Amino acid sequence: MRGKGWMKVLVGAGTMLGAVAPAVAQTPPPPSATYVVEAEARPVITDASITADITVRLENLVMLRNAQLTISTKHGVVTLVGMVPTDFARMEALQVAKTTPGVIMIDDMMRLPVGSPAAPLPN
Repeated sequence: MRGKGWMKVLVGAGTMLGAVAPAVAQTPPPPSATYVVEAEARPVITDASITADITVRLENLVMLRNAQLTISTKHGVVTLVGMVPTDFARMEALQVAKTTPGVIMIDDMMRLPVGSPAAPLPN
């Protein structure tokens, strides 16, 4: 009897599996999880903030503190106009503008004083 008892249990289990398995196979898979990754918040860089940043950084350089420079920015294009004391000071001003975030292009309209040895000779 013991063998027949196990046989009934196995047949009953098989019948239950047969009845349940098709139902499980027909259920749709759960929807895949959607993850939203939030982008890192970056500060908005405006033309005014670019101009202000360059102005502050140039004022911190001793050689350019008294330079007569006008700085303007339009759509990321920085224009430097005015007189600088030396060619080295001009290169420093250009470097400050190049390393400022948001600058796309630099329009160099700086000039040296007429009496400077590095200034171009008049025609």
